[in-house]
Amino acid sequence: MNKKKILVIDDDEMNLQIAKMILERKLPCEVFCASSGLDGIDILLAERVDLVLLDIMMPDFDGIETLQEIRANEKISGVPVIMLTASGDIENIQKVGFLGVKDYIKKPFLPADLIKRVEVKLAEIHSEEILLLGDNEKILQEMRQIIEENFSHEVSIATSPATAEKILRDQKINLIIACADMKFVDGLKFLSLVAADENFGAIPFALTTAEKLLELLNKMNPQQTEEPPPKIDQSSAALVANSDKKKLAGVVTTLIGYELDVHI
Repeated sequence: MNKKKILVIDDDEMNLQIAKMILERKLPCEVFCASSGLDGIDILLAERVDLVLLDIMMPDFDGIETLQEIRANEKISGVPVIMLTASGDIENIQKVGFLGVKDYIKKPFLPADLIKRVEVKLAEIHSEEILLLGDNEKILQEMRQIIEENFSHEVSIATSPATAEKILRDQKINLIIACADMKFVDGLKFLSLVAADENFGAIPFALTTAEKLLELLNKMNPQQTEEPPPKIDQSSAALVANSDKKKLAGVVTTLIGYELDVHI
């Protein structure tokens, strides 16, 4: 499982370092620190952050103003936030509540409380888990990096059917993307093997070429919505699904930022 990325925004340097030390020692996460709201927003725009711990009481640009800026920016508006507060001010609680934040950690926090609250919040965060299957590991790694940097998906890669099967059995995979032109086994044959297994047959399956998907991923812009997405012709990509997999089109469209020219 990939490490979760947590951003702590607090003007107190000691609080930042203590939170970073506790979380990175006890949880599979990477912690970024920001000593002001504006610095925190810069990090959010540069990194795909899974969770923000945000202090309310900060000089110049406080936690409420920071939260307002986060919610106003389409790129980062959906990031989950836990407020850090030494104050029980009802007005502040109402303000952040209107901005969709109900979670608080009181300062000074106990390590056990911090860990538990963060664990619970991370467990609530839904993340699609994707399996990429192909015989070109370099291309698969590039595809994984692009997907994980732009979307809240965790990606596993496999360069053989045996590895793919182990991942499918060990992890809860939400989507399989397989390359159609693999040398060791063609994508359609692998699809038939997956569909025949009662444990995996319901997993949505997308079939394309590594080069085509990588090309699309490199061109994608998740925030650009003014122009209609281009179509992929059926010769370059095919989407295979059962009647109960209606959500697959949405999953793949969200994943690559383009519509697939197929029908479920």
